[in-house]
Amino acid sequence: MIEMLGVIAPLFVLILLGFAAGFATRFREAIPYLNAFVFYFALPCFIYTSITAAPSVGSFPLAVPLIVLTVTPALAVGLYYLCRGLGGLSKDLAAPVSLAGSFGNVGYFGIPISIGLLGPEAGLTAGIVHMVHNIFFMNGYPLVRTAVLTRAREGSAGSFGELWRGQLWPILRRGLLLNPVFWFMVLSLVVVLTPFGMPDLFNEPVAMLGNTAVPLALFCVGLALHPALQGVRSGAVPLLAVGIGTGVKLLLLPAVTWLAVLPFYDALGPVWAGTLIILAATPSSTTAFIFSEQYDGDGRMAAAVLVGTTGVSLMTLPLVAALLL
Repeated sequence: MIEMLGVIAPLFVLILLGFAAGFATRFREAIPYLNAFVFYFALPCFIYTSITAAPSVGSFPLAVPLIVLTVTPALAVGLYYLCRGLGGLSKDLAAPVSLAGSFGNVGYFGIPISIGLLGPEAGLTAGIVHMVHNIFFMNGYPLVRTAVLTRAREGSAGSFGELWRGQLWPILRRGLLLNPVFWFMVLSLVVVLTPFGMPDLFNEPVAMLGNTAVPLALFCVGLALHPALQGVRSGAVPLLAVGIGTGVKLLLLPAVTWLAVLPFYDALGPVWAGTLIILAATPSSTTAFIFSEQYDGDGRMAAAVLVGTTGVSLMTLPLVAALLL
């Protein structure tokens, strides 16, 4: 357990540093700009460097996308209907709870923890799982919420074609065609799987930018805890739903992922299997808070689950890591 804390504790130190800095207005006002730098520059470079520098792990098991695209969506849907069944405010906030209770911080937490615990070869496996995970969430939630809210507002007055051209296609275009993380993932896989290579004039600046990704991203997580805590203190979020979302994200999702991995373990091997479980055990992503603000009109519920999962994961992540090893 001490060894696991040695890997994970520095990440939480960076979060606490960001939280401390968030008491200054200048840093809170900089959150959108820092997040934009991480998303458009630092994170794509970090993923590219992690994948291209990783030793080969052999073939790509088809069980990986099968597990990611089955377990996580199923739990997200189940969490949604569970909160709907609770009634009251939990019913109204079921969508952000389901998002924050299943959308993990697989990039900022998952990739460095996987490399630290499983070795450098986990850079490739974690990068690929990250891509599959994020393609689903960063397109699925905006598409579903936009379609549902538009239909609720306009009824059947508009055609699907109009909805697709006016709202759904622009979301999909941003999530894939204009997503730098996606294209750097594609480039890194081309470099790894083919004789094609990039020159040092490209690789060296990319590596320098990538080195800023994890510390700056976790610093931003700490900054984001301030609006999250304000939402909790305001009483606008039901604590029962927050607890359920936190429990599903940190306990149920990694447990069900472990059960899903078992039948395929011989095909996956320890690195792929361990990566899937570690990434499932990460706390909620700050993107869940941003998406809920944008598509639900109020990000306080997602922010509350973000606070809960970030704090509790300091205990659950070392436990998951110890069980894995």
